[in-house]
Amino acid sequence: MSDPITETDLLAYVDEQLDAARRIEVEEHLARDPEAAARIMADLKDRDALRLLHGTPLPRPRESMLAAGARLERALAWREVGLKLRRIAAVAALIGIGWFAHGQVGLGITDSEASPKPPAFVEDAVHSHATSLLRARMTSQRQTTDFNAAEIRAETGIELPAFPSDWVVRDVQVFPSRHGHSVEIAIDAGSLGRLSLFAAQVPAFDVISPTSARIENAQAVYWQRGPLAYALTGTASDKAIERAALRLSHTLR
Repeated sequence: MSDPITETDLLAYVDEQLDAARRIEVEEHLARDPEAAARIMADLKDRDALRLLHGTPLPRPRESMLAAGARLERALAWREVGLKLRRIAAVAALIGIGWFAHGQVGLGITDSEASPKPPAFVEDAVHSHATSLLRARMTSQRQTTDFNAAEIRAETGIELPAFPSDWVVRDVQVFPSRHGHSVEIAIDAGSLGRLSLFAAQVPAFDVISPTSARIENAQAVYWQRGPLAYALTGTASDKAIERAALRLSHTLR
């Protein structure tokens, strides 16, 4: 009887640190657990996006991975978990046959010129960033640095990423959004300058890897995990904000 699959095994699977026998056991586990499979497929997309950023050639996935993707799609259909999760399985299959390497499905970080029109919440994020800069200049506006991610999650249902230790939160505000609550966090991010992280509830379940968008004079990188959407906005270089957004997205589970 094989050992139970742990979170360490899943991380090692993403990092390609398992031997062939253990990889097969992990893939069989993912075929029986659609939720874990969707999360791992999102991590694989982010991993490959980082490799593309650094110019590392993407290896062809193993045949066992392609077979696991097919088993996952069948499992999702039998479990009737809905159209959106089946779409995630289809995306995983596309990754397996090499579409990701050719950039045909819009996954990973893309140049704003080649990206589709960003979702509406990205425009909200840019406007919230402008408002946070305005509040910082106004002596009559009290800013709060009391940042409690657990309290925000309990009250709004919004999960926030873990920030690097050298980032300093300067203001935290909860706002109404188009489809529920949103959170705007103003951050001094060292060499990146002032950044804003916008997190909001959205109506459509989806998994979107960090994607670049330029709106007005601000650079934004947005991503989505299930019913929650995120956007990191600032005036630093495009690549610097992209790297920061990838780092933040990896802390969300």
